[in-house]
Amino acid sequence: MRIPIVGGDHKSRSLNINAQETINLIPVLDPTGKYESALIGTPGLVEWYSLGTSKQLRGLHVMDSYLFAVIGNTLYRITTAAAATAMTGTLSTTTGPVYMADDGTDLMIVDPGIEGYVLDGTTLTAIADADFPTPAYLTWQDGYFIIVKSATGEFYISASYDPTDWTATDYATAERDPDNLKAAFSHNGHLWLIGRETTEIWYNSGASDFPFDPIGGAVLPYGTNSPASVASGEGLIFWLDDRKRVIQCIGHSPQIISDDNLVNAIEGYTTVSDAIGFFYTQKKRAFYVLIFPTPKDTWCYDLETQMWHQRRSFPMLGSGRQDRYRANCYAFFNDLHLIGDYQNGKIYKLDFATYADDGNTVIAERVTRAVHQERKRLFFPHFEIEFEAGVGLYTGQGSDPQAMLQWSDDGGHVWSNELWRDIGQIGEYKNRAIWNRLGSARDRRFKLRISDPIKRVILAAFAEIEMGAN
Repeated sequence: MRIPIVGGDHKSRSLNINAQETINLIPVLDPTGKYESALIGTPGLVEWYSLGTSKQLRGLHVMDSYLFAVIGNTLYRITTAAAATAMTGTLSTTTGPVYMADDGTDLMIVDPGIEGYVLDGTTLTAIADADFPTPAYLTWQDGYFIIVKSATGEFYISASYDPTDWTATDYATAERDPDNLKAAFSHNGHLWLIGRETTEIWYNSGASDFPFDPIGGAVLPYGTNSPASVASGEGLIFWLDDRKRVIQCIGHSPQIISDDNLVNAIEGYTTVSDAIGFFYTQKKRAFYVLIFPTPKDTWCYDLETQMWHQRRSFPMLGSGRQDRYRANCYAFFNDLHLIGDYQNGKIYKLDFATYADDGNTVIAERVTRAVHQERKRLFFPHFEIEFEAGVGLYTGQGSDPQAMLQWSDDGGHVWSNELWRDIGQIGEYKNRAIWNRLGSARDRRFKLRISDPIKRVILAAFAEIEMGAN
């Protein structure tokens, strides 16, 4: 009997447990063509640049041939060779997301609720124009830097191609609904004005008094309290809405892509306003990544399979749980997928051929949904997981790779002892990971864990099951 070991992450609505859990594994179409689907390991993290200090990467932005990074309160200009130069001048804060935009020549930075800054050569200065309002969000479109005025429904535009020049009357209000604006995001040639409860879509009409006007009827009943969650890619735009659901829009058509189980998980978080989102495509796989810094959870949506998985990083000492995923921001630069660390001043490249996070263990884990048959007792004399075998390393950890199996017969509250089996040393392509005499249950979930730094491909699971009388 096939056991459903391949799948996405789902949390039980009735129990405070994960009915299915997929950590550091991505559900994909089976690369071997043998089955419909499989699980592969998430990309590892390879250090690309390190500031050498414990500071937060707050934002990454590519302009011309440079990567600009806000680390702590300092803006750095980084070359393709990962050589960094600190710009003169600093921001007034050291943590929290920043928004960056450029017009090909000028780079502007917004520290939400604080100030706006402009880079002139190698000097970063606060915008001195008295008409510049307290900014909450920043984007750029059609020659204009566009900001949301903090705690209002108003958005302002700069003078054409000049982020230092602002006029007090060059603003408009997203007023189809009286909720305050949270984000202004340029997407597919339109300006998306995302408020607390609704979203309006505007366009550049070319009007002489104010160039942006609303598109008739383009009002969506989805807002946000998490402005940094907004991201776009592949012609789509994503965000976490005001009711803790993940929204995906194709054109102007919204779709909720978080199922009830994921919504239930997010509803358990005490804070979601600090959620951070980004979108990237790697190895022809497209992901929307949604990070929750306060509960330290990161959820990833795969556009191909339309399934969610979780990502976690370095083990937390003494906690028995891995830490939050290291990513705090993202940029595609010099043909590299780069993420900035949330606490140590490092920038990493994402690499599917690396099986650790900056040299630290990455634990992959999959909890299956329940195996049951009308409450009858089931006996499990034989259980097997089919891996892509023979992928061990030549030396060190991973030269004799192992897989750990546990099971729970009470809905995931208590788990059995750990049972380890060989995945297969290098070249042992026909190795089989088999567990025998696993007892009986009326309702059983299996948990698989891999911690060795090897290629991880989980193809299927099978069990011999004997059914009892009642």
